Amino acid sequence: MYILTYDNCKILPNFLHNLIPSQAQMMNFTVLITKTRTKHCPQNIKGVEYIIGIAPYKKALPHNPLVDNSGSIPDAWVCGKNFNLLFEFKIRGSLNEGQINAHKRLLHYPNIEVIRLNWDIVFNALHKLDTQDTILNYLIQQFMELKTKFQSKRQSSGMPKGIIGHVNKDNELYFKITGSKEVKPYRVEKVYLESQELLSSELKGIQSARRFIASYVYENQSKLPLQYIGGGEETVVNDYCVVPGRAEKKNQWNQWRIGAILKLC
Repeated sequence: MYILTYDNCKILPNFLHNLIPSQAQMMNFTVLITKTRTKHCPQNIKGVEYIIGIAPYKKALPHNPLVDNSGSIPDAWVCGKNFNLLFEFKIRGSLNEGQINAHKRLLHYPNIEVIRLNWDIVFNALHKLDTQDTILNYLIQQFMELKTKFQSKRQSSGMPKGIIGHVNKDNELYFKITGSKEVKPYRVEKVYLESQELLSSELKGIQSARRFIASYVYENQSKLPLQYIGGGEETVVNDYCVVPGRAEKKNQWNQWRIGAILKLC
């Protein structure tokens, strides 16, 4: 995006003509707006709108309906006089269908088209650019050398996909997770009002701790002071993540549904 926006978006129109030739024919480039890591579109509804998802592999990950992607932030917006383009990039693995569906709600057409591309197409679009600008040529050359880094099938880790909130719930049942990459193993304690009970002290990581908590809640539902919804999949759990030695204000409250974790076990 920094290359594409260099010198007032000098190469952006030609790049889009190389990247999505048929769609670019409909676009008016006399006005260009670009934004990175911004949730909402920087301009109003336009006649041409697309989501462009770019990943090493086109096939999207299946969406777990119990995972809330509503807070997902697009990687970039490219907007023109008559168009809005929302970009989602993955440098490893494939696109996430839940994230794509969340992005659709940020645009204005209910059946917004998703254009799924791989990085080979992006590199080819850059390679076709003809510019005499020595700085641009240098930047493009440097980026092209990263091509082999964009081929991993392993998924990008990103933020925990099951998290739906970050509200302090110390007046309700919660599970305290203590540990870090440097301080292992992780511990899980059950905390309710004045009562605190150690449940495990031999867990490998944060996601291992959450799987343990989800299983514990599922198996002990009748004994716990929480609202157990339906078959349990939509039951919301509170955890409080503590990193030893870190300032308390940096510790994190989280809410998540046990179904989003149990289905991954």
